[in-house]
Amino acid sequence: MKFTPSVPRAAAAAALIGGLALTGCSAINYQATTHVYSASDGTMFDSENIALRHIMFVAGEEGGPARMTGLVSHLDTSAEEPAEVSIEVAGDSFEFTVEPGSSINLQHDEELIVSAIEAGPGSIQEVTVSVNGAQESFNATVVDGTIAEYRDLLPDGFDESMAEHLEHGPDTWGSGAAHYDENDDSH
Repeated sequence: MKFTPSVPRAAAAAALIGGLALTGCSAINYQATTHVYSASDGTMFDSENIALRHIMFVAGEEGGPARMTGLVSHLDTSAEEPAEVSIEVAGDSFEFTVEPGSSINLQHDEELIVSAIEAGPGSIQEVTVSVNGAQESFNATVVDGTIAEYRDLLPDGFDESMAEHLEHGPDTWGSGAAHYDENDDSH
């Protein structure tokens, strides 16, 4: 059987269309690996050459004291002068100097306690940061001591009643907290 030139062209076109059909979805879909985000409970924010990472507040209740945690880094290693950073939260202001190329760990290097946080756990709190006089605002997460890793950070200490409502049932063990009734056979 002799093939005319149109048959190989049609076969090549069909193969090309098939290949595009199989790979076309990935070519136009959102690529999650290209999204830059702060993989923590805190917030990331950049202002001039200062990077704020994992900024969050640990508080027992709205209106109570809260500890600010996170990292403040001066990214410009060639800067001749340190950066003057001021962070204002709920009327309290914290000021420090960050040397070029260095970082300040707000959990270990400093103890920054907001006297009366405006937002309660599970909410967000407005934060105003000033770097060398330039002022910007962002929102940061407020958490409580429900997660064991944050309990030591609570300014007023951890009260077991904060976590009494969190019990694991046989169908949720290891996958998060759930309300569980021992007398409910539907679990």
